[in-house]
Amino acid sequence: MTKYHLDVIWTDTANDGRELAVTLTNLSDSPLSDFSVGYTSITRTVRPSVCQNGTMTRRQANYHEYAPPAGLTLAPGESWRFVETSLSRKALHSNDGPKSAFVIFADGSAEQVSVADMQIAGFEAARAERSNFTLGVLPQPASVAVASWMAKAPVHLKLEGGSVAEKRVVGGVNALARRLFTLRANPFVFVAPEGAAVLRLAANAALAEEAYQIDFNGSDIVLTYGTDLGLRHGLVTLAQGMMAAREDADRFAFPHTGRIEDAPRHVWRGSHLDVSRQVYPLADILRFVDILAWHKLNRLHWHLTDDEGWRLEIKRLPQLTEIGAHTGLNRPVLPQLGHGPFEHGTFYTQDQARAVVAHGRSVGVEVMPEIDLPGHCAAAIASLPDLVDPDEPESYWSIQGYGNNALNPALDATWTFTQTVLEELLAVFPFEVIHVGGDEVAPEAWLQSPKAQELMARERINGTDGLQAHYLKRVHAFLSAHGRITGGWEEVAHGGGVSPDRSLLFAWTLREKTAELAALGYDVVSSPGQTYYLDMVQSGDWNEAGASWAGITPVETSYGYEAQGDDPHLAVKLKGIQACIWSEHITSRERFNHQVFPRLPAIAEAAWSPERVKDFARFSAIVPLMPKA
Repeated sequence: MTKYHLDVIWTDTANDGRELAVTLTNLSDSPLSDFSVGYTSITRTVRPSVCQNGTMTRRQANYHEYAPPAGLTLAPGESWRFVETSLSRKALHSNDGPKSAFVIFADGSAEQVSVADMQIAGFEAARAERSNFTLGVLPQPASVAVASWMAKAPVHLKLEGGSVAEKRVVGGVNALARRLFTLRANPFVFVAPEGAAVLRLAANAALAEEAYQIDFNGSDIVLTYGTDLGLRHGLVTLAQGMMAAREDADRFAFPHTGRIEDAPRHVWRGSHLDVSRQVYPLADILRFVDILAWHKLNRLHWHLTDDEGWRLEIKRLPQLTEIGAHTGLNRPVLPQLGHGPFEHGTFYTQDQARAVVAHGRSVGVEVMPEIDLPGHCAAAIASLPDLVDPDEPESYWSIQGYGNNALNPALDATWTFTQTVLEELLAVFPFEVIHVGGDEVAPEAWLQSPKAQELMARERINGTDGLQAHYLKRVHAFLSAHGRITGGWEEVAHGGGVSPDRSLLFAWTLREKTAELAALGYDVVSSPGQTYYLDMVQSGDWNEAGASWAGITPVETSYGYEAQGDDPHLAVKLKGIQACIWSEHITSRERFNHQVFPRLPAIAEAAWSPERVKDFARFSAIVPLMPKA
């Protein structure tokens, strides 16, 4: 949460005078007193300071510190403004103002402040002088009715009024935009010169949770929303629209009069990210969450474990990360998929995972963890050898080249391991859906295990699918007892499967699997490899990056696919769509950006926008302005 916000206005006054007006707004939950404000700026105060409503207490080079009048207390939502007129130079650009700022408390501690771009007084408000332009927003809103366009898009919108809670959401979207676009102006300010375009907010409980409406009335804009999610979506739409109109004024413009009405098409708008095959730094994960939020995607499916590496700290089973998070020539798991010959690998601590969860919630993205069970467990089994039946022949069955990489459902150690992992997982991830994998167990798995044979005879279980279903039903019961929903790949329905009640399955092998799962009664997310797997190649060129088992998937295919089709079951059971980023081939940031963009934005629009408003030419024009990793 953004606790403090700084607005700065530059004014050229008569007789070559100048003034810098600085306004601090308290967005925290607590009153602010006994404090000072420090900021760094290339435009410096010249001693002696001439300041109204404040006192300069320290200055060294570009560092400045100001104290408010004695006894001043700012309640949540209140502001303090001071004006300095003894300045070293005339400001020529917005970047001549403060670059960073901090609230400094009486005990010497400090907290970072969100700093808006410096504004300049005396500009003329934009007029309606344009026609035949496009709104530069992605995904496209459900309804855009623009009567006229501004001659020049505003740099910022000034929030007029607003509660503390609303200001926090505005501050959060400002911070999101600043993290993603360090060269673009922040979209919203709380203080502005006279004549600035004004944004007013209006809550309306009759609107759906993620819905919003924007009415453009010249330089007065009203954003109506149902919940904080709708407010955030509307603010992102305004921010994207302003930025696009300023970045590419030949194609895009900002509405002067008109209305946008918008709500998402699907509840589940997600992206999966595999961090087992390649490990991404925590900062990259946080940025990826920001990118999802900017595209109005609301789910991160975090694939934390696989054969190549176990990536989440489990405190009661430290071997999982001491051994299973690493590859190397002298390690149980040999170098894989671009890993070097010597020790390679790392993992995320539970505190880091909580930080990702908290960051996601701050921008409207829920994090669903995946611990892949019972298959794809080579790293776990290498860490905990007791997870294998000692009387089972070694490596007589395999998947993707790994012998015996699935947890044996007949072992007591398997359930002890599973329960331990799930208990710690539930403590870290509050989201209601926990994904447990369930995919790609070799058809002959466990059939030569004496203990598995005993279990099959005792419980009248048929084959590998039956054994997996027996295990996953126990996992499903455990998660249900803890108030969670079991997520899994489509194979979770095999062998009798877990109950559709409190389950959410992800269809991946074929387009038709989405409808098949829905017909069985499962809530389903559509993620077919042929359209939504971003590790697939985008052309048939020999040197094209990616996998090819599901065919060639250019951006047009990802954009145009309609998961619902005409199947009546999907009208109720299709919860949404999801991109999948499998990392076997993603060995650099360049490859990541090549594989993921622009197909992720294409899937975002398919997830949000009604089919009737989708237009590939419009999408192709706006997508270059969207962020990348």
